[in-house]
Amino acid sequence: MENGDLIRIWNEGNQEILKNRRFERSELEAFLKPKVGKATLRLNLNILVYMAVQLAAMILIGFDLYGYRSNTVMLTVLIPMFILCSSCFGYGVFLLSYIWQINRVQVDLMTAINRKLKVYRRHYEAWMWIGAFSCLFLTFALNTLIDNDQGTYRINHPVFFAVICLLVLFFIYGAQKIAQFFAISQIRIYLEDLQNEVLEGSHQLQEVRRKYRIVFMIFALILIILFILGVIKAVST
Repeated sequence: MENGDLIRIWNEGNQEILKNRRFERSELEAFLKPKVGKATLRLNLNILVYMAVQLAAMILIGFDLYGYRSNTVMLTVLIPMFILCSSCFGYGVFLLSYIWQINRVQVDLMTAINRKLKVYRRHYEAWMWIGAFSCLFLTFALNTLIDNDQGTYRINHPVFFAVICLLVLFFIYGAQKIAQFFAISQIRIYLEDLQNEVLEGSHQLQEVRRKYRIVFMIFALILIILFILGVIKAVST
């Protein structure tokens, strides 16, 4: 079977006839490579997003350093924070260059997937914590810039502030962890199909997506109906 025929049959929704069929390694690689690329793209975009957060935080901290230039306590906080943001940004550059280097090397798809999985299991785990802390740095830098009172800054409720920071930290990390879990699980399914020279896992993944898509559409429809009813009620009163 030509790769074009495989893609056509898959796109037409006839995956069932491909479920238990064995394929040549070359045609599976050509078919699965874009799918693996799409799954890894989400993780790579996450790196870029938090690099942008770090860059924004560094800019705001730069303004804060000028605004609090006479406040030694704030400078003691802001200078290490700026150094940390710069180091995290550098780590993001390293991580992206490492991943792009894997893409540039001419190796078979199975080897490339294994190398990427190693990166996403190790280096990316550290990056998720870095991303969460980066959001806290950005929020703090923005607050201190807005609430600058002639070179002084005061946290009125430090305990509440600390609790909120911890909640935000774990929420952002948790959201990234869930996204990482689904992306890596998807990549592993493609790797297993490639090793077994079948598309059984990809077929099951497609079925799960269809079910979740239906659930999402129903949920979205319910929300739209509730919104319309709320608008009608508000207008009528």
